[in-house]
Amino acid sequence: MEMHAEIQIHREDAEDIFDRSDAMANIRRSYGDLQGTELKVCLLSLSIFPENSVIRKRPLIYWWIGEGFVTSTQEKTAEEIGEAIFGKLMRKDLIQPDSGESNCELLVKNCTMHPWIRRMLISLARKARLFNFDSRWPMMPSYSMSACRRACLISDKEDRIPQGNGLDTLLTVFNVNIQYLNLKQEWLEKLKRVEVLQLGRWQSSPKYHIEIEVEQRRFVGSSVEGILIGLGAQKHLKYLSLRGISRIIRLPDSILHLFSLEILDLRACHDLERLPSDISSLKRLTHLDVSDCYFLEGMPNGIQKLASLQVLKGFLIGSVEKTTSKLGDLAKLKKLRRLSIHMGNEAVVQSGELKKLKHISSLRHLKISWGAVSDDLKASVSKELLFPTDLEKLDLQGIPIEVVPEGLKPHNLKKLKKLYIRGGNLLSLYHMHDKNNEQWKVEILRLKFLTELTSDEEKLKEIFPLLKYWTMDTKPKS
Repeated sequence: MEMHAEIQIHREDAEDIFDRSDAMANIRRSYGDLQGTELKVCLLSLSIFPENSVIRKRPLIYWWIGEGFVTSTQEKTAEEIGEAIFGKLMRKDLIQPDSGESNCELLVKNCTMHPWIRRMLISLARKARLFNFDSRWPMMPSYSMSACRRACLISDKEDRIPQGNGLDTLLTVFNVNIQYLNLKQEWLEKLKRVEVLQLGRWQSSPKYHIEIEVEQRRFVGSSVEGILIGLGAQKHLKYLSLRGISRIIRLPDSILHLFSLEILDLRACHDLERLPSDISSLKRLTHLDVSDCYFLEGMPNGIQKLASLQVLKGFLIGSVEKTTSKLGDLAKLKKLRRLSIHMGNEAVVQSGELKKLKHISSLRHLKISWGAVSDDLKASVSKELLFPTDLEKLDLQGIPIEVVPEGLKPHNLKKLKKLYIRGGNLLSLYHMHDKNNEQWKVEILRLKFLTELTSDEEKLKEIFPLLKYWTMDTKPKS
């Protein structure tokens, strides 16, 4: 006990010296040079993550949106502004790309932070009453419902889940590092004012496991679905993340009462099989992510009625019986900017359906992935696959044909800047030339896991003369 106290005293002495050092003064100066409250508060939010964490960019930006740290303008969506802030923080070396990632800003998906910068942010975030922190190392966030109205769920706290009369005043609940969530339906029902409920994974590694614990006794609300029924009481909730949480088989219909919900992140809920049958009541929804939900049976009705939807990830095309929402329906979503589609092993696409993708005129980013598809679907992909003309990024995964589809020509995609083709049966890119000698404007090209594709750097630069960054994992030209 005495040894522990002595170590703690020495550590606090060292921290006090560091706080008064030139290095810390330089870091504070960098923070002071940041222009605008928006940029500063987004940086301060990073203080809650444990030292040396690898933070996934997308959940971070979703959190900023849910908190209102970033908001949309007439020219840009809130997500685009969040992307810009992330880029500014990286250019100022206040955050860094994760080791092993490209230094190309447009490709960075994860970030880390130097411990010294975290130390400075903790001090500033505490003064700004953004979060509370333990007074001793490693200075993890704590919760004080009366002070900042934000609660962080921490695994080494005696009371991991905050309790008490102040629950109905909380605005944010953020799961920092609890892997086994002991939640109760009645606890969720008490969070009547909460706007951000980040229970899921923010960590970069998909191996980070989170699950909701269920008591062995069987009573109403003792299943995971029963516990999540409590979400329906959160009328002010804007951002709900259950990303990467296991044992969620079905999302309860109570979420249809979340009339303020803007972002619903269900990515990588690997046990998820069913969503509510119709989600048209979620009028304010701007983001829906059900990607990597491998057991999901199909998409709900009503997606085409979500007029505010900007991002839809994991749109599943399966069998005729399970696919109630069609690609053509998505053309009704005039604000949809990002879309990812998965055509599963049972995928059936009606004749002419793939041509309707072209009519989603607002789309800027499109990703399509394929499973083991039928010969009929392969023929449809080859002959009918057309893309919106204003696409800026196209990502094709597991493309099931040997020759690029007719729609993938430069005169059809004059604004395309990023092209990713990963996996599949392509034999050649040479058919991507345009008959009218129109040149590709692509600046970033990624060709990976294309074991049958023959290509070489010289030919690649001939096809894509404006390349700034590219990676190739293909069969060398013999």
